[in-house]
Amino acid sequence: MSRIFTSPYFLLLTSYSFLLTPYCPPFIAPLSQTCHLRLVQLRVRLQTPSNRRKETGMTRATKGFIALLALLITLLPQTVLADGMVIPLEADTGYLVVRHHTVTVNIEDTHAATHVDQAFYNPHPFDVTARYLFPVPPDAMVTGFTATLDGVAQAVTRQDTATTNAMLYDLIATRHDPSLFHYADWETLVFEITVPAGDTRTMELSYDEVLAPTGGMAHYRYILSTERYTSDLLEEASITVNLSSSRGLGTVYSSSHQVIIERPARERPGEHRATVTWRAEYIRPTEDFHLFFSPAEGGFGSGLLTGRQPGLDAASRDHFLFLFAPEAIVAESAALPKDIVFVIDRSGSMSGEKIVQAQDALTFILDQLNANDRFSIVGFDDRLDVFANKLQPVDAQSRREAQRFVANLTARDATDLDAALERGLKILRDSPSRTGTTRLVVFLTDGLPTAGIEDPVAIAERARRNNSRVEARLHVFGVGYDVNSHLLDRLAAENGGSVTYVQPGENLELVLTNFYRRIARLVLTDVRITFDGMQVSDLHPGSLPDMFEGSSLLRTGRFQPTADSDTVTIRVSGRAGEERHTFTYTFDLAQIGDHAFVPQLWATRQIGQLLDIIRVEGETDALVDQVRDLGLTYGLVTPYTTFVIAAQSGGAASAENMALYSDQSALNRASGQTTIQARVQNQSYQQADQATMAGGANVTKSGYQNLAQVSRQHIDLRLLQDQEALEGPISEAWISDNIKIDRTVDFGSDAYFELAKDLKARNFLQGGNNVLFELNGEVVQIVDEDAPEDSFELSQLPQSDPSGNAQRLPNSWAPAPQIRPIAPDGSVQGLLIRITQIADAIARQVEAIVRSLSR
Repeated sequence: MSRIFTSPYFLLLTSYSFLLTPYCPPFIAPLSQTCHLRLVQLRVRLQTPSNRRKETGMTRATKGFIALLALLITLLPQTVLADGMVIPLEADTGYLVVRHHTVTVNIEDTHAATHVDQAFYNPHPFDVTARYLFPVPPDAMVTGFTATLDGVAQAVTRQDTATTNAMLYDLIATRHDPSLFHYADWETLVFEITVPAGDTRTMELSYDEVLAPTGGMAHYRYILSTERYTSDLLEEASITVNLSSSRGLGTVYSSSHQVIIERPARERPGEHRATVTWRAEYIRPTEDFHLFFSPAEGGFGSGLLTGRQPGLDAASRDHFLFLFAPEAIVAESAALPKDIVFVIDRSGSMSGEKIVQAQDALTFILDQLNANDRFSIVGFDDRLDVFANKLQPVDAQSRREAQRFVANLTARDATDLDAALERGLKILRDSPSRTGTTRLVVFLTDGLPTAGIEDPVAIAERARRNNSRVEARLHVFGVGYDVNSHLLDRLAAENGGSVTYVQPGENLELVLTNFYRRIARLVLTDVRITFDGMQVSDLHPGSLPDMFEGSSLLRTGRFQPTADSDTVTIRVSGRAGEERHTFTYTFDLAQIGDHAFVPQLWATRQIGQLLDIIRVEGETDALVDQVRDLGLTYGLVTPYTTFVIAAQSGGAASAENMALYSDQSALNRASGQTTIQARVQNQSYQQADQATMAGGANVTKSGYQNLAQVSRQHIDLRLLQDQEALEGPISEAWISDNIKIDRTVDFGSDAYFELAKDLKARNFLQGGNNVLFELNGEVVQIVDEDAPEDSFELSQLPQSDPSGNAQRLPNSWAPAPQIRPIAPDGSVQGLLIRITQIADAIARQVEAIVRSLSR
């Protein structure tokens, strides 16, 4: 019998029947699939070290008999794709395609009602029946769960953690998908679905839950990560959360996704609302959706979240995120008055589209000024055109006259930055002062100083002195690459403002109007924060901005508890007009919980600050070491970690942006494309709201653990931190030569699942099939010779060498489905492609089974 089972002809037949399943008649498909899965399951069991020891006295004939018996059992009648093909939430990885995933959530205070609308498409010429698993996190209080399939109610069963783990562990072994460990120790809601061949089924889910508080905020979590189990990219996904709070609505924050927050006008007294939306197309989600929000008692809301990064000393391991925001809606009468002067460059280089967009933006802003504001406008080249030498009230006549003035701003000659700044500040100084008014200067230029005082240091110093009596916030806009970034940065930093760089191709009008929308209604100035019960350091942002309607302050840092108790008191003070208000918040560190994204968010901002120092002052060994250590510790993309951490395909953490730092001569100049692009990149890091913004494209983060994929190996980044020679790229050969392995465990073996009982180990295991990590002082290697093809060659990694030839890479490496149909319609071309894939698959299966049975 063993000869029959191990016969190459039998194995070839089994492999062919499975791999050609999409082209088989319906009655053959379930047989071939089930046969293959049982073979894989048996092979995994026979390959485990424990079973090898148990089978020392077992003859090959006995092994073959057991194998054949197992095969015969699989041939008994059964439901298609039952048992081992179950996938959490999405039914079958690689078999059903998710057309869309729409989530609508209505939250009133701490009660959340969630409704999910999904469409599943079966691309195969046979019906697919599977169990649908809905994972319930341990801390969730889910009630009233209902499910309908094409409008028909489904019978839902609640599975306990033991039953769920048994199912998941079997799937992990048979499908070689350790990402399922993410849902271990969770309860699941289960029911069966059937999707006919080539058909689409629509599913609707509804459930209620009471949101658990954390750090003074309510926390809503939606398990979106289950959408990774689809045979194709998710065509469309969206989440809409309608928030309503009877106690006011302050901070609204998503730690996981870039959301749009809209705060509509209040319709009824005591009603405080906001709408949070996220949408994406053609993606494979791997992150759950997290939303935090706080009541705004007293007009402002706050929250405190903490996280402890393992492997660091006591002085640097604890991190915090403090959130503070005004109430969602502020009446116009309650908004603080503004005195604002617009200083706009009209030199020759502003000609064409730039001056038109600036004019359109100013026209829009003039229409949005509040009735209690005052304003003036200065247009400049080497001469000054002033709308009014003193601030004007906002009324119909002043608006009309200002709009005519703006329409006549045409591009002319050279650029006198110093004279323009001086006149703008003089208008504020010469205007009658008003109690409780905030003064602002919006300064826009697209060029270097070419008239008047041209020394950047002198210009900055004169602006600081002229502003000392006015105390205006100076908000700077640099348009294009021909601006002095060192000067503009200093102007903003020394005068309490912000700097925004508008690169070629960006819409200047949109940038300016969005900026004004953020500052339209001022509610709190001169903001200060004090901490009692915790000693804080490395704060971001370092200086605190004014607070406007709809704005949120996110301050991150490191801390050490300074009191014997876990109680922490945070006081926020600020001026509303002439009155100073203080808001006091008390938190219990023991009740806040541990949030892994908090340290990563802080590290992203810290790296942005260090990169900006390198951009201005140049590289030093100390700075490079700091950036590299942070990148390896927190799994983040930096120019000095690309030897092992892959850049993203776009955005701030792209390979192109990382390559900017390889050309130090261009980087350290005050102007030019390289330095401006680098400035925008590190500003994005410094102002990051989501911890995933700088995550490595080849890095899998599980809890606090970061694993980087190196070819077919996933390596714990902590193993690289103490290595002296990290010249890169890191390769499997380098790993073999430099890292001593203490223990090797076969994927799917008894020892593997015994190891998975340790939660720390499980965080590493779910990071990949072939994993190398440190656990309790020893280096453990997981080996999976039959892992799905998902290799990532280190030669693809963008390097930080002087050539700067960085290569664009995919944004993420999601596990490829083990079986991916090429042509569901059964075309000849699809069949030929499938046959070309068969040889490699058969060779691996034959080799593995013959090797295991021959031992």
